[in-house]
Amino acid sequence: MSKQVAEADVVVQGKTERIAAFDLMRGFFLIVIMIDHVELYPNGWDFITGKGRLWVSAAEGFFFLSGLLIGMIYKRRLHLGMKYISLRMWQRAAELWAVGVSLTLIFVAWVEFTHHIPIKDGLPEPFPWHHYIEQALLMRFTYGWGDFLVRFAILMLIAPLVFFLVAKKKWWLALAGMLVAWHFRGQGFTWSWQLIFNGGIIIGFYWQELKRWLQNLKPKTQHYLERTVYGVAFVTFAASYLSVYLLSLLNHLYGNLTPWLRHVTYTWNNYNYDVWVYAQKWTMGPLRVVLFCFWFSTMFLLVNRYQEQIKRYSRGVLELLGRNSLLVYAIHAFIIFGLKMYFIPAQTNFLQNFLITGAGLTLLIGITVLYKSFTSGSGFSRPDKWARSVNEKRRALFASY
Repeated sequence: MSKQVAEADVVVQGKTERIAAFDLMRGFFLIVIMIDHVELYPNGWDFITGKGRLWVSAAEGFFFLSGLLIGMIYKRRLHLGMKYISLRMWQRAAELWAVGVSLTLIFVAWVEFTHHIPIKDGLPEPFPWHHYIEQALLMRFTYGWGDFLVRFAILMLIAPLVFFLVAKKKWWLALAGMLVAWHFRGQGFTWSWQLIFNGGIIIGFYWQELKRWLQNLKPKTQHYLERTVYGVAFVTFAASYLSVYLLSLLNHLYGNLTPWLRHVTYTWNNYNYDVWVYAQKWTMGPLRVVLFCFWFSTMFLLVNRYQEQIKRYSRGVLELLGRNSLLVYAIHAFIIFGLKMYFIPAQTNFLQNFLITGAGLTLLIGITVLYKSFTSGSGFSRPDKWARSVNEKRRALFASY
């Protein structure tokens, strides 16, 4: 474990080299989010996503990575002062707010002016424009599949306070505040998911210290810790994956099962229900938080170990998507909206599901590739070359949120 973590973060001329594993993971998360938002099952693609019904989803990884990178990046800028850091974070919040609100208003106008039947969270008729524009500007109303952006904007507004406490070595005070907010979260999404985002800020800030701590552990302890993380992650992931596919099949065939298999299915359903009581997604249940820690750690270790093979077989696509997450997320919102408005029939079969979802993924990758090609002037070359050739200003604009 120590060797993998050490190789992941190399300091060159006072700057931390970009961690490729994070870009690859974020690119993968975006693909999973795209597949699950198309929401046509079965489609073949869903075997890598769990239909969005696993005990931990790609969205949590996305939130955590965003906080993690904030902690790592702004720690290097501490010498510029908290005023500079706060302004930069608030500027980022303003960008996310502007994009998120724009997407909401565009999608609402798209439905209203084309007189199309609302495809998500039915809109009232007649539509009170003044009211909903105000609510959108206040981040109380979102529409479409870009709603995470305004939630990130809210978290970025409070990020300077969390970062300030961590920078002052008061991480324990920041953690206490996070836990209190999470405990009294009710049904509030933002107060639930801030635990993942702000936890990422703390870990990102102390990334180097955590790496050294792991390196200083005895080899036997490192080996035991690594095997424990792998073991818990693999066992719980397998249980979650089987509950999505095998348990669903058993429930579908319940009337034709033998008595003992019915009993197994009944018991399994009760067990699965109990797990979901503590693994709620919207309110970030405690079991979900714990499982996320194991699943994310395992994924990072594996991606970091095999990153060169992943880059080669993905032909730079995952890295390209991961490095341009805001752009890709906005593109995905338009593609999902267009597909659901015009291209998904009322009844579909497996082949149609496969082709429509695949077309959505192809569009997502293709538009991103073309955009980066035109903005970087790199011509038609491999995606990984495009990703490397993008200038720093554009990369900063469309980097992690």
